Amino acid sequence: MTHKDRTTLDYLKPGAEERIRSRADFDFNDRDRDHQLTPEEFIRFMADLDPEMSKEECLIGFHEIDTNEDGVITLDEFRAWLDGA
Repeated sequence: MTHKDRTTLDYLKPGAEERIRSRADFDFNDRDRDHQLTPEEFIRFMADLDPEMSKEECLIGFHEIDTNEDGVITLDEFRAWLDGA
């Protein structure tokens, strides 16, 4: 019987790799580690992605992603935004 070398990623269900990456992006930008992105954290995140984006444009995006309008972006809201991007 032949043994195939496999990595951990070979055992993941479809979509798991994207969820891992989105979690890593979210955690990296969650500067105070409270499991949510504040407007300031989101603005910093967007500035890293697109330095030309204004604060006002970032806030428009923030409010679109914050679907429950509680003033922060949760991991679920963040993932929904990435999935729709």
